[in-house]
Amino acid sequence: MAIELAKRVLDRLEEHGFEAYYVGGCVRDWLLHRPVHDIDICTNAHPSDVIRLFPDHVPTGLKHGTVSVKIEGQLFEVTTYRTEGKYEDYRRPVDVQFVSELRLDLERRDFTMNAMAMDRNQELQDPFDGRLDMEQQLVRAVGIPLERFQEDALRLLRGVRFASQLGFAIEEQTMLAMKKTAPLLAHIAVERVREELNKTIDSKAPEVGCRLLNETKLMAYAPAVEMLFQLSSEHVWRLKHLQTVIQKWSLLLFAANYTTAQSREVCQFLKMSKRDSEAICCYVDLLTRLRPQWDVPESVEWGPLLLEVGWDMCSELTILLQACWWKEKQSYLSQALVDQYEKMPVKTIKDLAITGLDLQVAIQKKPGEWIMRVLESLLRQTALHGLPNTPEALLDVAKKEVAQDEH
Repeated sequence: MAIELAKRVLDRLEEHGFEAYYVGGCVRDWLLHRPVHDIDICTNAHPSDVIRLFPDHVPTGLKHGTVSVKIEGQLFEVTTYRTEGKYEDYRRPVDVQFVSELRLDLERRDFTMNAMAMDRNQELQDPFDGRLDMEQQLVRAVGIPLERFQEDALRLLRGVRFASQLGFAIEEQTMLAMKKTAPLLAHIAVERVREELNKTIDSKAPEVGCRLLNETKLMAYAPAVEMLFQLSSEHVWRLKHLQTVIQKWSLLLFAANYTTAQSREVCQFLKMSKRDSEAICCYVDLLTRLRPQWDVPESVEWGPLLLEVGWDMCSELTILLQACWWKEKQSYLSQALVDQYEKMPVKTIKDLAITGLDLQVAIQKKPGEWIMRVLESLLRQTALHGLPNTPEALLDVAKKEVAQDEH
């Protein structure tokens, strides 16, 4: 559907005497028979011409020649052919110059697989042999690799990510240039680094990405992250059997034998959200306490864990354990959790037949930490050890506990 809408943009530009092509990642993915997501279009039409031809538009990046054209509610980025001036901060060009020749536009791009353009009749423009590199399963920089990485150091991680997503190798000269320019990655905003690492570990061949990170020493400027990929390399293949990026970071950190404190350090360096960091550190802590041996399944005492961290975290923990035990994975693991959960007559303090106020009134004691301590004890005994969930039984046990504490 999206490709049909995008074709209307190409048609209109051509009807008015301009060249227009699909360009970059959408061409690469189409040729590789992968799902096509963002469809980018390049043209020799000036941004002012694009604005005139498409009244329904958003001027997203006029300085860089980009206008987002809206067709039936969907946005397509249309960018004028351009070359780029000197780069600053190893990331962005200081200025761009609009040009009339497609090849000049393609030669400023990062890798040959992303430097192809295709017209509406599926005629390919491929001046740097990107299609051949894809057939040979190679990630190759366009032109002189050292120059490409010195222009934009994020391309170093993008190269690793593409190899990881596609299961490709990195072409020899490109690899040499990556090793030489690795220190430049320190100039890139850590949020961008994190996003590329997320995509790498969330790819179809994360072990390829991990090996390349270790070989190129791209993360040498961040010792805790570099060591993480080195120490966990033996188990990176297990990431394919996990569902979320949070699970994947958790397993990596556990496989590297990182403590909860070291895990928090990595999360803070990568500027992960507080919520993601807390979840990752919690899973690392749980795995460290359970100490699962690789591919040696054992039963898990789910009751205390359910009371401590709840159903959702335990449910995700079963997925992590399945990955730890993948070669001998147990189908009953998640069923054992379900059985334990259903067997528990109460699951949270709210399910108890008394409240903190009831305790305070019955025991005639000032409010304080003791209330939560007693409620948690009652929850454990009721959920796991058969204490009846009635006000009488709960208050009877509570009074004895408080008396014992005071004694």
